[in-house]
Amino acid sequence: MSSTASTPNRPCGDEETANYLDPHTGEVLPTWKEATSQLQDPAHVVRLGKQVDIKGLLGGTPDSDRAVRYLCKYLTKSISGTYAAGDDDADTAARVAYDKHIDRLHAHVKVLPCGPDCANWLRYGVQPKSPTPGMKPGGCLSPAHDRENLGLGGRRVLVSRGWSGKTLTQHRADRAAVVRQALEAAGIEHDDADRLSTTQETSDGHARYVWREPEAGSYTYAAVIAASLQETLRRRGQYDAAKQVLGLAPPGSTGPVDSRSATAATSAAHAA
Repeated sequence: MSSTASTPNRPCGDEETANYLDPHTGEVLPTWKEATSQLQDPAHVVRLGKQVDIKGLLGGTPDSDRAVRYLCKYLTKSISGTYAAGDDDADTAARVAYDKHIDRLHAHVKVLPCGPDCANWLRYGVQPKSPTPGMKPGGCLSPAHDRENLGLGGRRVLVSRGWSGKTLTQHRADRAAVVRQALEAAGIEHDDADRLSTTQETSDGHARYVWREPEAGSYTYAAVIAASLQETLRRRGQYDAAKQVLGLAPPGSTGPVDSRSATAATSAAHAA
């Protein structure tokens, strides 16, 4: 039996069986399934509240624009920064206490398993699910162990195919079909969006384009980007005009956007 190098009290890996062994007895560690088979009640339970506000949204409406801005604002925030004191907060003691609190949480997150296949299971004498050579406690690459995430390393929302049954490619094709139908119904001529695609073929089945490096000085990065932006703006203008003709979009500005910030009331109270 050959094993990889290990430090005292750390399970060692057996290269022949691809298992991890107890450093004292040499016995194979129980698998994750075996170690959890006797568990009946979880040690910690987190439940969502009972309040549910379900509202349908239509694309292109003021409500949908506000909802997208609201979701993007909070989905791009780090977990550890949600309740952080502001940089301009005069209460230095509060900021120091907050940082120490996050540091304590992060210290626990670094040593706790984030999932069945996390290497931190080895710290507790359990073989991770689907073990691989070279695993060691503290070496899990999951973002759940990062200070910014504090244990939440997965997706904050389902992938598109998880709730609609369609992939992103299928969603893009659906949106393109809606735009084409609106332009045609409004009598607006439009270019084929895929006319420059590398997958385009001629009538005899050959590739439509042959790619080569352009001559020096014939194109610049700025010129190419500017041309792409101009085409995007032109297409968007055509679609907006088509919606106006078909009565699918209200004319005029929607006015200031309400971000619906969860901290607006608190900020206003502090300011008062």
